[in-house]
Amino acid sequence: MSRSVTVLGGGVAGLSTALLLARDGHRVILTERDAFELGEPLDAPAWERRGIPHFLQPHAFIPRGRVEMIDELPDVYDALLTAGAHDVDIARKLSGQRQPGDERLQYVAARRPLIEWALRRAAAREPGIDIRPRTTAERHDAVDAEIVVDAMGRRTPTPKWFADSSEPLSSDCGVVYLCRYYRQRPGFQLPDGPWLLGPRGDLGYLGYATFPGDNGTFSALLAIPSGVAEWRELANEDRFERALQTIPLLRRWVDPEGVEPITRVMPMAGLRNSLRFVDPSSPFVPVGDALAHTDPTLAHGLSFALIHARALRDVLRGQPSRRDVLGAYLAAVIPAARERYSLATALDEQRRRVWRGESVDFTRHDGGAYELFSIVAAGAAALADDDVLRIAVRRSGLLDRTSALDDDVLMQERITAVFAELLSTPGPRPGPEREEMAEIAAGTATPLTG
Repeated sequence: MSRSVTVLGGGVAGLSTALLLARDGHRVILTERDAFELGEPLDAPAWERRGIPHFLQPHAFIPRGRVEMIDELPDVYDALLTAGAHDVDIARKLSGQRQPGDERLQYVAARRPLIEWALRRAAAREPGIDIRPRTTAERHDAVDAEIVVDAMGRRTPTPKWFADSSEPLSSDCGVVYLCRYYRQRPGFQLPDGPWLLGPRGDLGYLGYATFPGDNGTFSALLAIPSGVAEWRELANEDRFERALQTIPLLRRWVDPEGVEPITRVMPMAGLRNSLRFVDPSSPFVPVGDALAHTDPTLAHGLSFALIHARALRDVLRGQPSRRDVLGAYLAAVIPAARERYSLATALDEQRRRVWRGESVDFTRHDGGAYELFSIVAAGAAALADDDVLRIAVRRSGLLDRTSALDDDVLMQERITAVFAELLSTPGPRPGPEREEMAEIAAGTATPLTG
């Protein structure tokens, strides 16, 4: 049965939902507050995206998102690869023979603008989608459609439109991300090393990570605790670069001889984990970040946008009444959203304690910081044990529920043992001591020579 659907918001969640519903025979109006530009793929980073403050921030297209796109939007996936994105095969880190399912252990290296370009390109060519840029409804009752999809992101105004007084589950991520994008110089190849996707780690007072992108680009970031004034100065470009050069794993990628920066240092702050309680009488069906969002370091956002789009498409295939659509949809998506919200909230709290210098035992599954153990210890052990790699990547990549590890005590004990063996072998210092990094942030560190 064909339905009339209005999708509010033309980001990844809105575009994916519009495409899946239109291709299933529904009549879709897609509204977007910003201009709906197309152009060439590499023009996309210059688009005006006032409604998406994190448009230029690092994104990771984790394994579940890749699988969803290949299965549901294969033309979009092909367009991404043609435009310069590429797969990153995590199974290359396996020491033994590959097994069925290992082909799913892949990320897509692509910047957010390129992903949005590929989705816009497909939507513009889809006859069942009526695209209406710069037309945001002022009131929910001004939208004439059987189904209204809220794809307006984590700052969605629809609860106010509907006078929904329910408060979402919410927790402070306690972190500010300082991010910058780089491009590889001709002939320079990013080295492989002791990581799954890219250099990533924690110095005990702040963290760092990298995200490979399309067309020879990648991002590097520092994760600093919010509310600590001294670290804010690392947003200064010279100090940011100096800080990266003091972290050996990062220095292998952010090599001035091999790469050049292509953006300023971009702070991302005010981050919260959130899960909405949706009034069952609401006229809106929330997808993507409008329903739930978690600490960006987990990189769940893009995948959940696609997961929610497919779930709504599947619900509508059951031909429920308009009144029953929201309930059936929420029943399909809330369990996964709730468990990832819980994981992110606990993980952020434990990380804050580490950064405050408290004693936090994440080396054992029963050490009192299980969530941090499930990410840090499992991630390190994954490089030494193929079975740990599979379960760690499948869990973090949304291919499996968190219970895949949470309910497997034998695997937890295995990770504990492997991690303990790794810790028993002294390694190089992961980065500067806190005092040295504080001098870099303050601009008082001794200048580099040579």
